[in-house]
Amino acid sequence: MFTVKFPTILPSLRWLFCAMLCTLMLSCATSGPDPFEGFNRKMASFNTGFDTVVLKPAAQAYSKVLPAPVQTSVSNAFANLADPWTAMNQLLQGRVKLAASDTGRFVVNSTVGIGGLFDVATPLGMPRHQEDIEQTLGVWGVPQGPYIVLPMLGSSSGRGLVSQYFGIFGQDIAQPLRYVSNVPLRNSLFFTQLVSMRSGLLAMPAIPPQMDRYTLMRDFYLRGREQQVGL
Repeated sequence: MFTVKFPTILPSLRWLFCAMLCTLMLSCATSGPDPFEGFNRKMASFNTGFDTVVLKPAAQAYSKVLPAPVQTSVSNAFANLADPWTAMNQLLQGRVKLAASDTGRFVVNSTVGIGGLFDVATPLGMPRHQEDIEQTLGVWGVPQGPYIVLPMLGSSSGRGLVSQYFGIFGQDIAQPLRYVSNVPLRNSLFFTQLVSMRSGLLAMPAIPPQMDRYTLMRDFYLRGREQQVGL
């Protein structure tokens, strides 16, 4: 059974504004892009250990057991669930045409594409985009703030923390998985989504041991996010 639980909007927005204020104060009170490097390195080591012990083996088993077309369909279905959230952020950024395109993409793939299992929208001229609140805040002029590594979620920033909080509020509306009332089923679906995403990274080359993995990931994230905001 699926039950719809509407979020309490005003308290959520109140906490959002508090989080945004804290982010702005934090970004002004700290110097340099990585004032929390000691904490971040420990958290990054924890995340690497979690990936080595849990996530990567699960992704390897997933890739070995499921045929490639099935993996593609699973990936498509989860990506389809994020399209409404992308459209919302494009609208907040003033990109009305892109918002309309991704809304149409979601409708087409959810119907003709059988719940998003098949991506029939891309050949029709509606390619997939990815937008979130962090990018929207960047477009609005909110500074990136210091680099922060979150447990299991990985690289983030002061602005990213606001995105994480606001993302939960927005996804309550925009992502159907959060309407699944059965908690074990919902958690299983989220873990499957995580494993599906991780399996897509298995083919990436390993970082050479002589390179500082932490510094590489930090610079890649900070520069990449700024480039996305500038699109």
